[in-house]
Amino acid sequence: MTIMPNLTHSSIVNVVAGVIRDHAGKILLGRRPSHVDQGNLWEFPGGKQEAQESPFQTLQRELFEEVNVQVQQARPLIRITHAYPQKTILLDVWEVERWSGQVWGKESQDLKWSLLSELAHNPFPAANYPIIKALQLPSLYFVTPSPTSLQDLNFFYQLEKTLAERIISLVQFRAKLPSHSEFCYCAQKVLTLCTQYQARLLINADPIWVPAIGAHGVHLNSQRLFQYSQRPLDKSQLVAASCHTLTDILQANRLNLDFGVLSPVKFTHSHPEAKSLGWRQFFQLTEFAKCPIFALGGMTLSDLPQAWAHGGQGIAAIRGLIVADTAADEEGKSMQS
Repeated sequence: MTIMPNLTHSSIVNVVAGVIRDHAGKILLGRRPSHVDQGNLWEFPGGKQEAQESPFQTLQRELFEEVNVQVQQARPLIRITHAYPQKTILLDVWEVERWSGQVWGKESQDLKWSLLSELAHNPFPAANYPIIKALQLPSLYFVTPSPTSLQDLNFFYQLEKTLAERIISLVQFRAKLPSHSEFCYCAQKVLTLCTQYQARLLINADPIWVPAIGAHGVHLNSQRLFQYSQRPLDKSQLVAASCHTLTDILQANRLNLDFGVLSPVKFTHSHPEAKSLGWRQFFQLTEFAKCPIFALGGMTLSDLPQAWAHGGQGIAAIRGLIVADTAADEEGKSMQS
């Protein structure tokens, strides 16, 4: 049974923060005053949640009081619990999608607009760094089906068709092929397509193959996850993992991974025997994570708002995201009728 962290305990401070972007996509940061805890560090604007307030109400109030921003629309981005020496905070972060107002520091604090690529160069309180990871990741994570062989032309055709839709920018290549050489050969062909359509590629394989293939990182399956006592690649490359239990998530935290995939949330044809977590347990488990978590298992694009609402970065899927060959599908249906 999963045990929820006691987020209402008096020792936990609930803080709501917002990611505000300008018309050029730059992100607003505020500097904490020098005389307060974590002084002189940059942070995403926000503040403490008051009794009887919803997180969205806190977001609206705090951003107006602090930086004169009136929030019209926002969605959950990530929730992080972090223990500082003096206190433990639950940082509930929202992506502000629509806002108005002339931004200025109403509390006389320094403000600046930062490019996403420059965010990590700023000194932040420790709880803020998972937010940067979440901002650097998309909401969709495409897991490839396995090619049947080196000559599986349909696999590469469907992959290119999916990438050409331009909604996928993060791909995991997972394949059951008889040899490492065949895996590497196919992975390099997948990488060529990903590069063409500006998508990052992670390989579901031993991390030692990442440099040889030229991939952007590795995805550790649940067995490989426990083969390491430290992160297997440096911070210039992505490291993700498949998680199914609280034990898996805690191990991902220890390895300081960039993100995880938690499954199965719903029934999935690839693992019909696996018991589904459901959205409630998915939320409970993500509360323990120190990195963004994607929902996997029976996911389609229509599940994306549910994933966001339950603490997820977004959804990961094979069938739910692949663009099938409609003409071939229709031909197959006519032949069966």
